[in-house]
Amino acid sequence: MKKPVGLALLISVCPLITSVDALAGIINTSSANISTLPYKFSSFTMPSSAGGTTWFDDWGEHWKLPIIASSQKGYIDFTVNGEPTGGTTTNDATVYKTNNPGVGIAYQMTYTPAGVVTPDKDYTAPFRLDVDSNVNASGDLIIRYMLVRLTDELPAGPITEVPSVTVSYHNPADSGYGDVTFVARSGVASQPKYTACGINAPTEIKLNPLYGNSLKTGAQNSIQAPTITLTNCPGAINGISYNFSAVYGAHDEANGVLNTVTGDTYAKNVYVQIQNTDGTPHTINSAIALQNYNGSGDYVLPDFKVSYFIDDAESVTAGNVKTAIELKVTYN
Repeated sequence: MKKPVGLALLISVCPLITSVDALAGIINTSSANISTLPYKFSSFTMPSSAGGTTWFDDWGEHWKLPIIASSQKGYIDFTVNGEPTGGTTTNDATVYKTNNPGVGIAYQMTYTPAGVVTPDKDYTAPFRLDVDSNVNASGDLIIRYMLVRLTDELPAGPITEVPSVTVSYHNPADSGYGDVTFVARSGVASQPKYTACGINAPTEIKLNPLYGNSLKTGAQNSIQAPTITLTNCPGAINGISYNFSAVYGAHDEANGVLNTVTGDTYAKNVYVQIQNTDGTPHTINSAIALQNYNGSGDYVLPDFKVSYFIDDAESVTAGNVKTAIELKVTYN
């Protein structure tokens, strides 16, 4: 009888070890641009309501930053020297306070060309970019920023104080390139654009007829003018001024007297005076500061009167009386 033969198969499993160089790079801090650049807001228009934002912009102002292929790894960190509002934007960007309580600012830190650092873009504090690509890159560090409207009612006052941004380049101790820290963003060079006030004003003011037997020298037949309102005025500026500009010129600017239209059907030597409510001459052809300006919203201009004005009653001839003023609004 044959005995069964057993066959034992011994399989030995050994670990497979493969040497792989880590993808990394160091920062050429000897050639890096470490200049300080100001904030520029003049391409932005302030958002119309709370929660609105502009967009991330860098004005084409970059920091040249060469990367050297290496098995060692450098990294970049950013410190925004300001106070967070506690909120974020829709892309989770940390929002920081400015000097105007109604305006915040958020950041995007990145490097070009893409694929050299991780993450590709960083929006959230603490900000850090790691050099993870084992390539030589002659690229740029980019710090973009955008404005965030924090309140519906935007207080007065331009944006003059914004967090500075400190950048630090870090390399391993034996890389041959030292660490560098510098202030990249500081100061404000320009203000955002604003949407002008709307103007709710009459297109015509009619004076009562003036008859020859009642003519006298000076002002007469004055009436209260309809109310003028400036609507949806901007915030984040110092103030607003308005000017009653005489379209046909001033007959007597110091006394608020306007020239009138001349011609065959028009009266001669009859003028129109703009008055304050107490009858004193109203300023014309000069800017008047809006006294109660405190930020965005609607503003009612002070009441005023309109009257005929005659230098010499004996020289008046019959006819129509017509003049015009243009309301000019300026922002500062």
